[in-house]
Amino acid sequence: MRELTSDERRELRRELGAVAADWAQRLHNSDVDARAGAAQEPRSAETMRTHLARMAAGEQMRRLLADLVSASAEEAVQHGAGYPELGAAVGASRQAARKRWPGLSKRRATEWKQPPGGIGWAGNQPGCPGPFSGT
Repeated sequence: MRELTSDERRELRRELGAVAADWAQRLHNSDVDARAGAAQEPRSAETMRTHLARMAAGEQMRRLLADLVSASAEEAVQHGAGYPELGAAVGASRQAARKRWPGLSKRRATEWKQPPGGIGWAGNQPGCPGPFSGT
Protein backbone atom coordinates (compact mmCIF):
# COMPACT_ATOMS: atom_id res chain seq x y z
CA MET A 1 0.00 0.00 0.00
CA ARG A 2 1.20 3.46 -0.73
CA GLU A 3 0.84 6.46 1.52
CA LEU A 4 -1.60 9.21 0.60
CA THR A 5 -0.07 12.27 -0.99
CA SER A 6 -0.52 15.55 0.85
CA ASP A 7 -3.20 16.57 -1.67
CA GLU A 8 -5.04 13.26 -1.22
CA ARG A 9 -4.80 13.57 2.55
CA ARG A 10 -6.19 17.11 2.37
CA GLU A 11 -9.04 15.95 0.11
CA LEU A 12 -9.89 12.98 2.34
CA ARG A 13 -9.81 15.20 5.43
CA ARG A 14 -12.18 17.66 3.71
CA GLU A 15 -14.56 14.86 2.69
CA LEU A 16 -14.53 13.29 6.16
CA GLY A 17 -15.08 16.73 7.67
CA ALA A 18 -18.11 17.21 5.44
CA VAL A 19 -19.55 13.83 6.46
CA ALA A 20 -18.93 14.59 10.14
CA ALA A 21 -20.53 18.03 9.77
CA ASP A 22 -23.58 16.51 8.07
CA TRP A 23 -24.05 13.94 10.84
CA ALA A 24 -23.35 16.56 13.50
CA GLN A 25 -26.13 18.69 11.98
CA ARG A 26 -28.49 15.72 12.15
CA LEU A 27 -27.58 15.05 15.78
CA HIS A 28 -27.75 18.73 16.65
CA ASN A 29 -31.12 19.20 14.95
CA SER A 30 -32.64 16.36 16.95
CA ASP A 31 -31.39 18.07 20.13
CA VAL A 32 -32.80 21.41 18.97
CA ASP A 33 -36.17 19.78 18.27
CA ALA A 34 -36.15 18.31 21.79
CA ARG A 35 -35.42 21.76 23.29
CA ALA A 36 -37.85 23.70 21.06
CA GLY A 37 -39.95 24.90 23.97
CA ALA A 38 -36.97 26.19 25.96
CA ALA A 39 -35.90 29.82 26.06
CA GLN A 40 -33.57 31.05 23.30
CA GLU A 41 -29.99 30.27 24.32
CA PRO A 42 -27.01 32.59 23.72
CA ARG A 43 -25.14 32.27 20.42
CA SER A 44 -22.00 31.00 22.19
CA ALA A 45 -23.98 28.12 23.69
CA GLU A 46 -25.34 27.27 20.25
CA THR A 47 -21.83 27.29 18.77
CA MET A 48 -20.60 25.13 21.62
CA ARG A 49 -23.38 22.59 20.98
CA THR A 50 -22.51 22.54 17.27
CA HIS A 51 -18.88 21.71 18.04
CA LEU A 52 -19.86 19.10 20.60
CA ALA A 53 -22.13 17.50 18.00
CA ARG A 54 -19.21 17.44 15.52
CA MET A 55 -17.06 15.77 18.17
CA ALA A 56 -19.76 13.16 18.83
CA ALA A 57 -20.19 12.46 15.11
CA GLY A 58 -16.41 12.21 14.63
CA GLU A 59 -16.10 9.77 17.50
CA GLN A 60 -18.89 7.63 16.07
CA MET A 61 -17.10 7.67 12.70
CA ARG A 62 -13.83 6.64 14.35
CA ARG A 63 -15.49 3.64 15.99
CA LEU A 64 -17.21 2.59 12.78
CA LEU A 65 -13.98 2.92 10.81
CA ALA A 66 -12.13 0.81 13.39
CA ASP A 67 -14.81 -1.88 12.99
CA LEU A 68 -14.44 -1.67 9.21
CA VAL A 69 -10.66 -2.06 9.43
CA SER A 70 -11.00 -5.11 11.69
CA ALA A 71 -13.58 -6.72 9.41
CA SER A 72 -11.32 -6.08 6.42
CA ALA A 73 -8.41 -7.67 8.27
CA GLU A 74 -10.47 -10.80 8.86
CA GLU A 75 -11.49 -10.91 5.19
CA ALA A 76 -7.89 -10.43 4.08
CA VAL A 77 -6.79 -13.32 6.29
CA GLN A 78 -9.52 -15.51 4.82
CA HIS A 79 -7.98 -14.83 1.42
CA GLY A 80 -4.43 -15.64 2.44
CA ALA A 81 -2.98 -12.56 4.15
CA GLY A 82 -0.77 -13.00 7.19
CA TYR A 83 0.46 -10.63 9.86
CA PRO A 84 3.20 -9.12 7.65
CA GLU A 85 0.60 -8.10 5.05
CA LEU A 86 -1.88 -6.85 7.69
CA GLY A 87 0.83 -4.74 9.30
CA ALA A 88 1.97 -3.32 5.97
CA ALA A 89 -1.61 -2.35 5.10
CA VAL A 90 -1.90 -0.16 8.21
CA GLY A 91 1.69 1.07 8.31
CA ALA A 92 2.70 -1.15 11.21
CA SER A 93 5.03 -4.06 11.86
CA ARG A 94 4.07 -7.73 11.79
CA GLN A 95 4.33 -7.75 15.58
CA ALA A 96 2.00 -4.76 15.90
CA ALA A 97 -0.54 -6.44 13.60
CA ARG A 98 -0.35 -9.60 15.68
CA LYS A 99 -1.00 -7.59 18.85
CA ARG A 100 -3.87 -5.67 17.22
CA TRP A 101 -5.56 -8.77 15.74
CA PRO A 102 -4.49 -11.72 17.91
CA GLY A 103 -5.42 -15.14 16.60
CA LEU A 104 -6.31 -14.21 13.02
CA SER A 105 -3.49 -16.18 11.40
CA LYS A 106 -4.21 -19.17 13.62
CA ARG A 107 -7.81 -19.13 12.43
CA ARG A 108 -6.59 -18.91 8.86
CA ALA A 109 -4.44 -21.98 9.31
CA THR A 110 -6.95 -24.09 11.23
CA GLU A 111 -10.35 -23.03 9.90
CA TRP A 112 -10.02 -21.58 6.43
CA LYS A 113 -7.20 -23.62 4.92
CA GLN A 114 -8.68 -27.05 5.62
CA PRO A 115 -10.69 -28.87 2.93
CA PRO A 116 -14.30 -29.65 3.93
CA GLY A 117 -13.53 -33.14 5.30
CA GLY A 118 -10.09 -32.34 6.67
CA ILE A 119 -6.70 -33.20 5.21
CA GLY A 120 -6.75 -36.37 3.11
CA TRP A 121 -10.52 -36.61 3.01
CA ALA A 122 -10.78 -37.14 -0.77
CA GLY A 123 -8.83 -40.41 -0.74
CA ASN A 124 -11.10 -41.84 1.93
CA GLN A 125 -14.35 -41.36 0.00
CA PRO A 126 -15.95 -44.37 -1.71
CA GLY A 127 -15.44 -44.20 -5.45
CA CYS A 128 -12.99 -41.33 -5.16
CA PRO A 129 -9.45 -42.45 -5.91
CA GLY A 130 -6.88 -40.77 -3.73
CA PRO A 131 -3.09 -40.63 -3.98
CA PHE A 132 -2.69 -43.67 -1.73
CA SER A 133 -5.71 -45.70 -2.80
CA GLY A 134 -3.83 -47.74 -5.38
CA THR A 135 -6.34 -46.99 -8.15
